[in-house]
Amino acid sequence: MATLPRYSNAQILLHWLTAPLVILIISLPYFEDFFSGLLGSGADVFTLHKSLGITVLALTVIRLMIRFKHGSPALLPPNAVLQQKLAKLGHAVLYALLFLMPITGLIFSARPVNYFWLFSFGPLPLPEALRSAAKQVHVTVQYAFILLILGHASMAIWHYVARRDRVLPGMLPLIKD
Repeated sequence: MATLPRYSNAQILLHWLTAPLVILIISLPYFEDFFSGLLGSGADVFTLHKSLGITVLALTVIRLMIRFKHGSPALLPPNAVLQQKLAKLGHAVLYALLFLMPITGLIFSARPVNYFWLFSFGPLPLPEALRSAAKQVHVTVQYAFILLILGHASMAIWHYVARRDRVLPGMLPLIKD
């Protein structure tokens, strides 16, 4: 029996490591009161938010290196040209936002960044106008990011439930062909 196309184990691991981290990063500021009760203060909520953002940035660099090395499997049929183009566009925008969000967060931060309470660095010596623009981008683009994440997950579920194809199983861990 032929092996069906799927992402490499490293790609699957990094995807499923990144996904919950991004959801947590997005959730932290919105539920600051809840998380500050767990972490001790609102400042600790943003320490975690920034630390996780930097971690996701590093994971994204690793993900892209692996993707360039291994590529991505052909999970869609060859005749689904529009779907293939839309999937490539969606993934490209997701990766762009996985870079843009932590970078704009670092740029607009006027205080030192404390990485998981281990060490601090910065803030970057940047003009206030650039910080302000970065903050505007960071705060505004988050809504597009949320919509894109919901769209990404919805399309994976749609492929699995409605189309009954290999798109979702191609990224699920512990699935044996």
